[in-house]
Amino acid sequence: MSDSSSPSATDETTAQATAASETSVDSPVKLDPISRKGTPAHRTKSRREGAGRRQGMPVQAISLSVPASLAAQWKTYSQEVPRSLVDVMLDAVAATRPRLPVLLRAHQAALREKTRPVSDGTFMRNVPKPKRLEDPYVTMPLRLLATNVDVLDAMVHEMAAESRSQLVVVALTAWLADRRAEEQVYEEQLELEVPEDPFDRP
Repeated sequence: MSDSSSPSATDETTAQATAASETSVDSPVKLDPISRKGTPAHRTKSRREGAGRRQGMPVQAISLSVPASLAAQWKTYSQEVPRSLVDVMLDAVAATRPRLPVLLRAHQAALREKTRPVSDGTFMRNVPKPKRLEDPYVTMPLRLLATNVDVLDAMVHEMAAESRSQLVVVALTAWLADRRAEEQVYEEQLELEVPEDPFDRP
């Protein structure tokens, strides 16, 4: 009697242990709501990389050097729309692409005017004049799909830009200026369309 019941109990215990082991391997660990959300940095990283990774596309980290005033405008517009900094930058480059060669030449000519000849003891070289401290350059770290980084690099070569940063600075400067002009026109139209208040008549 005892010999027949002992194997059954052992088999039941083994089956329960096996089921628990399979559950721990195959099923994801359930976290409480706070743990599942993760840290703010983790959530931000997931949002930026999520779309590309879901499609199996690699993401690449880059850094751009832009004037502080332009960086502030870029961030403000990104929050107002709202769109990510990367999307705003890509919109700007794509929209200004037909006129980027002209814009880049004008930008580079303006930079040459800010240089001065200095002798290195053998040759005369043009070196940048001291930068204005009121608008220093700041670094903008971004994460882009690697394929988009390749496109940016191809445009830098094609349009004879000095760097990714210069290409983006020129594109963003022109594009954000266009957006401000459009907003101003829109506000002026709204003012013209304000219905007249009959009580304001003399």
